[in-house]
Amino acid sequence: MKSRSERTGCRAQSRRTTRRCRRTALRAAAERQPRYYLSDGETSLTGTKLRCAGRETKIDAMRTWFFSNYEDPVESTPYDSGEGGYIYVWGGPYKPEEELQDEFGGLISDDLIAELSEELCEISWEWTKHPEYDDTDEYLFESIARSTHHKKSFDEAIGSIEGLLAVRVEGDKKAHLLKLLYVNVITGIESYLSDVFISYVGNDKTLLRKFIETTPEFKTEKVSLAELFKAMDDVEKKARSHLIDIVWHHLNKVKPMYKATLGIDFPKDMKPLFKAVLVRHDIVHRNGKTKEGKLHSITAEDVKELVANAQSFVSCIDNQLANISKENEDAVASIVEEVDF
Repeated sequence: MKSRSERTGCRAQSRRTTRRCRRTALRAAAERQPRYYLSDGETSLTGTKLRCAGRETKIDAMRTWFFSNYEDPVESTPYDSGEGGYIYVWGGPYKPEEELQDEFGGLISDDLIAELSEELCEISWEWTKHPEYDDTDEYLFESIARSTHHKKSFDEAIGSIEGLLAVRVEGDKKAHLLKLLYVNVITGIESYLSDVFISYVGNDKTLLRKFIETTPEFKTEKVSLAELFKAMDDVEKKARSHLIDIVWHHLNKVKPMYKATLGIDFPKDMKPLFKAVLVRHDIVHRNGKTKEGKLHSITAEDVKELVANAQSFVSCIDNQLANISKENEDAVASIVEEVDF
């Protein structure tokens, strides 16, 4: 028979083993939980931590997850003008509240889910999945990556808008022209943002890797060992396709991308442009009316004000890019001077 001290030692050892097993099981359970990323591209939370997070963090996590998985059908879904509706080749239509409830129900309150759903419905009542990669994406990426005169292209687009703004047009035609010009200012901004980002990332493997490592969509993708080498071959294609599919006027999503990958800060006061993007959405999707049916009355002064805000925004980014280029040139020059030929 074992002595009392031996029996006590066995029981203590058993308790330690049980605690170790429990900790191992808890760690394994935590690893199996899905992780939800925030819009900064860096911070992630398990479902357990998300349940205990603050209101703004929960909204941010849900919004980031939703935009990572769904897009407004107007961006790339075929439209049947005869039937008057979209052909949902990528799946859908999906209702924001239903998808958010399926993913976050039980983790986040119904009130918060409903609040974000209402915000998303202001963009579109129905959504679709992101398109799958095809060769067209590669062609578009390469053509954009080769371009270099981004600020010049933006300035030319703004110049055309200002020229058309000076044309004498009367009545309803004038109102229609002003709406088109308003939308085109936003188009100029998103073209600049996409062209700059793609040309930098497309020509620098280090920046491409940084983009992949800081993008929530790629962080959540799981790859088995059997698929590892295929995934390594496909990762650049997926990243390029992802960049082509991004809706670049979604400034709240593009802003952290610029910061995480290029180190570029957007201006602190973005409210005028955020508001302009919402107006642009109403013009494009609701023929100029708000969700409540109120008609936007766009004036020449509205267009001029948006042009000024767009120019200030683009100049802010372009100045930072110029500083980065200068720093890189100085670094190269310093290395060359140190080399002993």
